[in-house]
Amino acid sequence: MQSYHTKILTATLFTALSMGACAQDTVRMTLDSCLRYAYSHNLTVQQAQLNKESAEASVSNAKWNFAPSMSASAGENMNIQGGGTSFNTSAGVNANMTLFSGLANLRTLQQSKLSLKQSELKVKQSQNSIAGQIIQAYMTILMNEERLSYQQEVLKTSEEQMNEGEVKYNVGKLLESDYLLLQANYQSAQGAIEITKLTIDNNRLELRNLLCLEKGQTVGVSDIEEGESMQLLSMDEVIRAAESHMPDLEISQMNVDLAKYNVKIAKSSYSPTLGLNGGANYYLGGAQLDQTSGTMVNGGNFSGTVGLNLNIPILRGNTITQVKQSKINLRQAEIQNQQTAQELRKTIESQYIATAQAGNQYRTSQKMKEAYQANYNVYKLKYENGAVTTVDMLTQQDRFLSSLNDYLQNKYTYLMDLKVLDVYMGK
Repeated sequence: MQSYHTKILTATLFTALSMGACAQDTVRMTLDSCLRYAYSHNLTVQQAQLNKESAEASVSNAKWNFAPSMSASAGENMNIQGGGTSFNTSAGVNANMTLFSGLANLRTLQQSKLSLKQSELKVKQSQNSIAGQIIQAYMTILMNEERLSYQQEVLKTSEEQMNEGEVKYNVGKLLESDYLLLQANYQSAQGAIEITKLTIDNNRLELRNLLCLEKGQTVGVSDIEEGESMQLLSMDEVIRAAESHMPDLEISQMNVDLAKYNVKIAKSSYSPTLGLNGGANYYLGGAQLDQTSGTMVNGGNFSGTVGLNLNIPILRGNTITQVKQSKINLRQAEIQNQQTAQELRKTIESQYIATAQAGNQYRTSQKMKEAYQANYNVYKLKYENGAVTTVDMLTQQDRFLSSLNDYLQNKYTYLMDLKVLDVYMGK
C-alpha cells in the first residue's frame, strides 16, 4: 500500500512539473531560423556589428581631414585710460587648410576604408563562429529527443514485462529473482528517461542563451530531413568553396595591407607640409569720451590675411623609430597571413576527414543497431513464449540499447559535421 501511494505521489508531482514546463513560451524554430535569428541577436555578433559602425565613423573622420578648419571669434571690451573710456567691439573668422602632408591624409582615408571592409568580414566571421555552437546545441537536442522516443518504447515494453512477470510470480511460474530483475529493468528505463529529459532541458537552455532569447522562452526544434543533407561532397570541392567563402584568409590579408599603410603614413613624416591659412577681422571702436577736448570719437577698421606655411622637417628621431617599428609590424603581419592560410586549409581538411569518418561510423552503427534490434525482438518473442530466460532477454535488450546509443551519437555527429562544412562553404 505504501508503494502504491508513493507511485501516486510521484505521478502527481511529475504531472505538475510537466504542466509548468508547458506553461513556458516555446518557440518552434528550424536550424536555419535559429542561425538567422542569432546573426541578428547574439551578443557576440552585435559587438562585431558595433565595431563595423565604429569603422564607418573612422572613415567619415578621415574624410574631414581634407576639409579646412574654421573658427570664429567675437569680443566686447571696455578700456579705461587716463584720457578717457571706450567700448570696443571685435569679430573675426580664421581658416586653416593642409594642402600637402606627404599624402598622410590620403593614406589614412584609404586605410580607414580598408578597416571598414575588414570589420564587415569580421561580422561574418563572428556569425560563422556562433553558427558552429548553435549547430552543435541544435543537433544534441535532436539526438536526445530521438533517444527519448526509443527509451519510451523500451519503458512501455518493460512495464508490460513487469506486469506479466508479477502475474507469473504470483502463481509460481516465475522465480522471485527474475521478477526482481524485471522490476529493476523497469526502474532503470524510468531513470534513463528522466536523465534524458533533464539533458534536453539543459540543451535547450544552452541554445536559448546562444540565441539570446528572453527569459521564460524555450526552443522547440524541428527534425532534419535525411537525404541530400547526408551526402558529402569531394574534398577538393569542399576546400575550394570554403577557402573562397570563409573570411579568415581575407581578414588576414587585409592586416598585411593595413600594415603597409602604416609604413607609408610613418614615412610621410619625412615630407614637408604645406598649409594655407586666412582670416578676416573687423574692429569697431565704440564711442569714446575725450576728457581733454570733451568730444566723442568713433573708430573702426577691417583687415584680412591670406598666407602659405611651409614646414620642412630637418631632424625627427622618433620618425626613424616609427618607420622601423611599422616595417617590423608589416613583416609580422605577412608571417601571420602565411600561418593563417596554412591553418585555414588544415582546419578545412581536418573537418572534412572528421566528417568522412563520422559518415562511415554512422553507416556502420546503423547496420549494427538494426541487427541488435532485430535480435532483441526475437529474444523478446522467445521470452514471451518461455523459450529463453529473463537474463538472456535483458542481456539482448542491453546490447540493443548500447548499439542504439552508438547509432544516435554517430548519426548526429555526422549531421553536425556536415552542417559545419555547409557553414564553411557559405550554404
